[in-house]
Amino acid sequence: MENFNIVWHYKDLLLKGLGYTVFVSVAAILIALCVGMLLSVMRMGGDSLPSRILKKIVAVYISFVRGTPVLVQIYIIYQALAVMGLNLSNLASGIIALSLNSGGFIAEIIRGGLTAVPKGQTEAARALGMSEPKILMRIVFPQVFKVALPQLTSEFINVIKVSPMLSVLAIVELTRTAQRLVTQTYINLPFYIAIAVMYFVICAGLEELVKLQKKRLERR
Repeated sequence: MENFNIVWHYKDLLLKGLGYTVFVSVAAILIALCVGMLLSVMRMGGDSLPSRILKKIVAVYISFVRGTPVLVQIYIIYQALAVMGLNLSNLASGIIALSLNSGGFIAEIIRGGLTAVPKGQTEAARALGMSEPKILMRIVFPQVFKVALPQLTSEFINVIKVSPMLSVLAIVELTRTAQRLVTQTYINLPFYIAIAVMYFVICAGLEELVKLQKKRLERR
């Protein structure tokens, strides 16, 4: 029991690591949503030659994201950004890596939701003179998110669960903090149980927030 008291002694460091995890996850999720929306629209493009080429490129990108380990993608993106001369912080590089990974999965989720929107609605909107961006933002995507919310929630939770992989970039998020404390104190189980509880609380809290939002959407 005394070993578990040490968790309370280092609570400030653990909470700081938790703050990094929440920040990284929220930032990555928001960017990934934008990436996923853009990619899904590209994949649903027309039949012209440029559109077909673009759809093929997006399809290859999504296949790469879904078929390779996240850790490998983090290394590739981190090194690629450096080669391109973009002197970003490790934190920014890590967020970009998670965003590009999750964006590929979100694109497929949203694409499935796009097929559920009746074509008559978009055709009617075009007849009324609405632009394509307005049709997407005001008519299509609100319905897509209502349909795809459960799958999107699962992907958001997955972002939180893979965020510890950013420790390879020396980002001191929750898991990295626990690892440092284990090295410092030679006590491991209490710290790992503590961060497991923290991750569970974050993910469970996110699920509850999404459930509340879903009920609000259903009442409209």
